Amino acid sequence: MVVARLVLASLALWLLVLITRPAAGLRAVGWRPLVMGVLEPGLVTILVSLGLTMTSPVSGSVFWGLTPLLVPLLGRIVLREHFEPVVMVAAIVAGAGTMTLAWGQSHHGGGSLIGDALVASGVLASALNALLSRRNAQLGAHPLVTSSWQLTSACCVATSLLFLLPASDLSATKASPHSLGVLLYLGLIVSVGVFIFSNYAVRHLPVARMSLLGCLTAPLGVMLSALFLGTSISALDVGALCIVIAAVALPALVQLLKRRHQGSGAMA
Repeated sequence: MVVARLVLASLALWLLVLITRPAAGLRAVGWRPLVMGVLEPGLVTILVSLGLTMTSPVSGSVFWGLTPLLVPLLGRIVLREHFEPVVMVAAIVAGAGTMTLAWGQSHHGGGSLIGDALVASGVLASALNALLSRRNAQLGAHPLVTSSWQLTSACCVATSLLFLLPASDLSATKASPHSLGVLLYLGLIVSVGVFIFSNYAVRHLPVARMSLLGCLTAPLGVMLSALFLGTSISALDVGALCIVIAAVALPALVQLLKRRHQGSGAMA
């Protein structure tokens, strides 16, 4: 399923490259998009998926909740990117809200040291990919070409797993029309859209703000799950959702207030 989704996304991206005709030669693109694909979605998908089979979902959510705290610090050390204190405050609040949301939605089944280590390694790989993608964007890389090579590299990583994992009886001929439709949606819409938009956004946003926006994944997932799947939501969940959303919006609100204050001061 993962390999097929990545292959579909890669083919769709290369088709867009052929239509738009940007410079897409590997010699001109460089090595960074290939390493990005190995890190994410390559290693991230493998490590997190395998880790969650050995540990609880709450443990996985806690590790992902630490990403907005880890990435700004790494961005400061590696990229020398300045981040405002309000971003770190927002990251702490959003992380706390994400953990509360995960605790409210799941019962902790007992973590595993190996599982936790695998999930933590996946989170670290994702953080390293964020740094590399930001540096790649700063050097003027084309987002569409970057996404194409990134997904191609990820396909190679995922395909190599087929020779390591035990053979499965599942095949495309046995899949239901609903399953094939979901596969097409995940490959052609979700994967293509995520990587193109993220590689465009990272040209304009520092890694600290990008990682903070990632905190919206859990609230959006819970809301969509409640809307389409009928998942029950408690008052605690609603409170946690509001905390995460407010925290993500906090830096933008502070920046807006500063601009209004500067504008009113200039008029005076």
